[in-house]
Amino acid sequence: MLSAISFKIYEMRRYLVLSLVISLVAIPIANSFVIQRDRNRNEMYGEAFWIYGFRVYDMTDQQLAESLPPEWGFNDGLHVLPSYLGNVKYEYPVFGLIFFAIAVWLFPGVNDLQPLWLNFLLVLTFNLNLVLIAILLGNKIYYSQWARLFFGGYFVYGLMMSAGGGKLEPIVDCLLLMSLVLWREGQKGKSMFTLGLAVQTKIYPVVVFPLLFIEAPAVSVWFFVSMLLTIIPLTSLGANFDSLVMHFLNTSQYSSYIVNPLYPGLGLATPILGTDPLQTYMWPPGFIPIVMYIAFMLYTIPLYLPSKKEFLDASWKGRVMLLKPLYIYLLPGVLFAYRWVMPWYLFWLGILIFLFDRDEHAIGYLKELTIVGLVYSFGVACNWPYFISGPLVDFMAHFKSGWCTLIGLLVMIAFTGVSYLIWKKEIERRERKAKLLREAEARGELII
Repeated sequence: MLSAISFKIYEMRRYLVLSLVISLVAIPIANSFVIQRDRNRNEMYGEAFWIYGFRVYDMTDQQLAESLPPEWGFNDGLHVLPSYLGNVKYEYPVFGLIFFAIAVWLFPGVNDLQPLWLNFLLVLTFNLNLVLIAILLGNKIYYSQWARLFFGGYFVYGLMMSAGGGKLEPIVDCLLLMSLVLWREGQKGKSMFTLGLAVQTKIYPVVVFPLLFIEAPAVSVWFFVSMLLTIIPLTSLGANFDSLVMHFLNTSQYSSYIVNPLYPGLGLATPILGTDPLQTYMWPPGFIPIVMYIAFMLYTIPLYLPSKKEFLDASWKGRVMLLKPLYIYLLPGVLFAYRWVMPWYLFWLGILIFLFDRDEHAIGYLKELTIVGLVYSFGVACNWPYFISGPLVDFMAHFKSGWCTLIGLLVMIAFTGVSYLIWKKEIERRERKAKLLREAEARGELII
């Protein structure tokens, strides 16, 4: 894997330099316009780890902010979750906490530069992710439109998550992509171990485990080894994962807010925020997103079903493998089940596109993710009275300068667009050159 990464970095060196320049310019711009609460919170917990150890899992944000030295400035309201999540303790798995603890240890001293340092580390990881994606795409990046669209889409997403949001997603994606590269290289034990680390950073890569388990059940022991090395010992040392469990189990104890416009529960019981006890009302337009998604799936799902003859002729393991594309295609539907789904969660499952064996499946999956994103946006409009009463207002409060934030966003979008166009034109130029060489060889001409 290291050899493949080294070669691909050399091959993409010009584009990576351009991407790094854009990312570094975007960091201070985004920091000026956006309150990166997740980054600030992880910075606080990273510093607190060296004082309290894994006991930080048993403290709410406000409790921790008040317990740290006042001169560190963590009690300013920008390093803690909003008040409606006041009962939530640190819910990220262990590896995420360790990453930020090491990051603040490498750059000690709580000051204005430390948050930018965290963004910088995430930007480096995001650019490594581009290299890993290029490895997994292989030559498809030169001749497949869907591969270029996916690469460009991840560039925008990764830039927003690292330079613009300071979130954990680049780290999780890096571990997941490494796992997939190792799997392709036949290093299945290392792949399973790395996948375990990804799950211990954020929970969503766990959906990949069943697919790898079916192919090689014996090596799955390395997945559990990576989990056992951290979760069991750390639980005995005071790590408490109650908030993560509440989040994962979709309970209202995590938050009375519903921020997912895809969630059908808005149709049955839309919360009336600010009431105690919490009151709800029925809002039939809340069902529109799920109805649209079901209609789309009924129309497109036959592509992911094996033929009856093919299915009956296969062995039991073969039948399970034939259903692999269907399993992956159904996964984005999980987003409809959870009360708490932020817009960027839509790309969490994007990396699963590399698990398809056929290009038509990958193209259809890319279309599905696009449709889910559009339905998500339309769901906000369908439930506008509720979202404008609290969730949307709270989300917009993260942008410091109101409408002026659009200026910073436009600058970032412009940089991103220019970078993508340069990359696209260069790829197309190489494709045209390769085509001319193939045609010359077919004519029997000598290529020098």
